[in-house]
Amino acid sequence: MSSKSVWIAASFASIIFFLINCAFAQDSWRFPDFSATQVFQSRRADMAMKVYRLESSVRVERSGSMSTLYAPASSKVYNLTVYPDHSHQCVSMKPEQAKMLPSPLELIQGKILKRSMIGSDVVEGHETDIEIVVVEQPDGKTIESKVWEARDLQGIPVKIESYIDDITLRALYRDIVIAAPDRSLFTIPDRCTPFEKMGQVAEMKILK
Repeated sequence: MSSKSVWIAASFASIIFFLINCAFAQDSWRFPDFSATQVFQSRRADMAMKVYRLESSVRVERSGSMSTLYAPASSKVYNLTVYPDHSHQCVSMKPEQAKMLPSPLELIQGKILKRSMIGSDVVEGHETDIEIVVVEQPDGKTIESKVWEARDLQGIPVKIESYIDDITLRALYRDIVIAAPDRSLFTIPDRCTPFEKMGQVAEMKILK
């Protein structure tokens, strides 16, 4: 093989390697795991709740007794409830069955189809890079979001706007702690009732 042919082959291999790396980067987030206070912004009032991110999973604590665990890897959503008598209930469902207010942090998880850098801004005292991100959800639907990524927090979002039909979900992320959350927060209970069987469970309780 001539030196020219070797050079062409090496150049071609380098291009392929570059394209593969770009594809991988587009399909995954590089910011670290963290916990934060998620603040939904609306005209009426702000609504704050604790949120945890571990790998691709997101846990949202909506109140002291109700939490939602989003697990894209298994295409499942889990509602976790603690009752006044300290008993627990877990309900598993498909993402399309979940009717609760989704977390924008959850909506940017999944397969990233497109990322476009559109500018920069200062949010909550953090210098950020702004991206438009299109993500494919487990059910095949696509969600477009605008993400403000803090440079001093290794790219962790400090603001996200997600667009679902005619609705814009807007959330700020404050009190960010960069560390992997306790994995027990993401452990699925052994007994978890499928969403489809919730009516049967209610009927059994009434009969008792």
